[in-house]
Amino acid sequence: MSDVETTESVEEERARREEEIRKAGEEEKVNVNHRLTEWYKIDEQTWSTAQEVAPGSGIWVYRDVLPKEMDIVQRIEEVIDDPENDYFWREAMVGYQMKMPEYRDCVDFKYKRTDIEQDTSEHGDKLRQLHDDVHYRQLQIVKDYTRRYHIGELRYWEATNYVKYGPGQHFQEHHDHGYSYNCVVSLVAFPTDGYEGGELFFRLQNVSIKPKAGDVYIFPSNFMYPHRAMPVLSGTKHSMVTMLDFSEKYHMPEITQETDS
Repeated sequence: MSDVETTESVEEERARREEEIRKAGEEEKVNVNHRLTEWYKIDEQTWSTAQEVAPGSGIWVYRDVLPKEMDIVQRIEEVIDDPENDYFWREAMVGYQMKMPEYRDCVDFKYKRTDIEQDTSEHGDKLRQLHDDVHYRQLQIVKDYTRRYHIGELRYWEATNYVKYGPGQHFQEHHDHGYSYNCVVSLVAFPTDGYEGGELFFRLQNVSIKPKAGDVYIFPSNFMYPHRAMPVLSGTKHSMVTMLDFSEKYHMPEITQETDS
């Protein structure tokens, strides 16, 4: 083969590869646009009103997402209170499963639907149904929020953490995305009210929130949104916390392994 023929062959191969890359890019563009169109479709408005708590804050409250008629706390308690199963309130932890009550003082119960797929008992059925009821209603507001800010799909939902605070209990200032966890958007839901204290406080935005039963608050998870759960003065405060991310790949076990560089 002559040098001219070799050069022409190389050029043809390069052109072929560039065309393959171009076609793959076009296909991916169509695929992404289709997925976004489907993602932003809201099946049902599961909230009464939606409002940014302070102009430009990025912190939104969606009212009446989890109405009292859902009996969320009662449904959790009747499972946990039954001594015949392995579900229970545990002392809250932080970071890589550390107990620091001076920093976070409460009890919680955390689960994903996939955690209980093998539980064929009545308790498992109840927890799966509760998950589905809550997830459907929260998914609609997440779609609305991500559409407002052009965030795109949040495919990964971590386990929902059902949290219970008694008098004097609290969670010191923290941001949700950081050293030990990756997330883009945070949801904090309040299935009940009727307690004193326990405000949700955002220091940099100077926003103090006293939730109403049924409220769900959505906000960015990054370091610009440090927040704290103020001490409960009386009564019992219940909240439900869920972190959302773009992909499950950021939540594989190896993410907790440290590197030297």
